[in-house]
Amino acid sequence: MIFEIGEKIIRVMKAFKEPRIAIKDVVKEPAHKSPIFRGKHKIRYDICTGCEACAKICPVDAIVMEPLPIKRPKALPEVNLAICIFCGLCEDVCPTKPEKAIKLSGGDIEMIVDNPSHESLSDWWVRAEVPEEWIEQKKREEEEKARKKREMMAKKKAEAEAKKKAEEAAKAKESEAKPEADAAESESQAASEEKGE
Repeated sequence: MIFEIGEKIIRVMKAFKEPRIAIKDVVKEPAHKSPIFRGKHKIRYDICTGCEACAKICPVDAIVMEPLPIKRPKALPEVNLAICIFCGLCEDVCPTKPEKAIKLSGGDIEMIVDNPSHESLSDWWVRAEVPEEWIEQKKREEEEKARKKREMMAKKKAEAEAKKKAEEAAKAKESEAKPEADAAESESQAASEEKGE
């Protein structure tokens, strides 16, 4: 009994020493640090596959796919935060593993716009900042891959043609050898008939 009362007194004293959530500046420091807090989106251009699954599953059509001048990823998602309801379906459906290409980061707590108007809200997009060097590197990689594929196809075609020529030569030899074999067989047959007479 006395032990329980002592525990309660210690708990109350600790509560007085700790700052209250209402006293904290929630703009600079979040009032809670939940691991599943759904904040502003983060888009990883380097691991995105451009599959458009996030745009297809978005219930309010807040995600549009912005095309890129490369084949993979062919497009990157852009999120309109004025429309988004922060449901997290885009993150759930993203197929990249172990890390998601689109993620509700939990980073920005304060996302209030001063004097919101239709114009200011329609321009409030989350876009992936794709460096030009990365795009150039991807283009070079795609060109190299296409060159290797062309070389491999040419090699396979040459091998197939060589095989076809070898088969034709074998057939020609076989057809030349067949009349000689037929002639020899007919001669032996004629000789056996003469012996039989």
